[in-house]
Amino acid sequence: MIRTRYKQFSGINVTNLVDVTLVLLVIFMLTSPVMQRSADVTPPSSDEGRILSSLDPGESLVVEIDAYGNIAISGEQVLLEDLSDIAEAAHNSGRSEAFVRADRDVRYEVVANALTELGSGGYLSVGLIQESRLEPDEIH
Repeated sequence: MIRTRYKQFSGINVTNLVDVTLVLLVIFMLTSPVMQRSADVTPPSSDEGRILSSLDPGESLVVEIDAYGNIAISGEQVLLEDLSDIAEAAHNSGRSEAFVRADRDVRYEVVANALTELGSGGYLSVGLIQESRLEPDEIH
């Protein structure tokens, strides 16, 4: 019988697995701040008013209200009582515009209360966001 100097090792080479995992981790770390979180809101549609293709979160405060009356800012749930303080801090930090994006099925009372809280936070003029009925090629 011939003896070999080396023993056979049957294991998985995890070096490639670790390399791929680290690359994916870096990709997700770089893209996560870019992705904008949003609440599940279906606002009413209209073909009137100013058409906004995107809102800059550094310049605008966007308050989203879903069909159940839950209030969110940048995907984070906030309480109605805290909305005035958040609006005041955002107004003082240089956010010049405030918008409310409410679901078409939300109660008017919730939207009115949110507008009141934004007003007491310093935003005297608040825009209401609606979906556009126009096709993207019709927008100029």
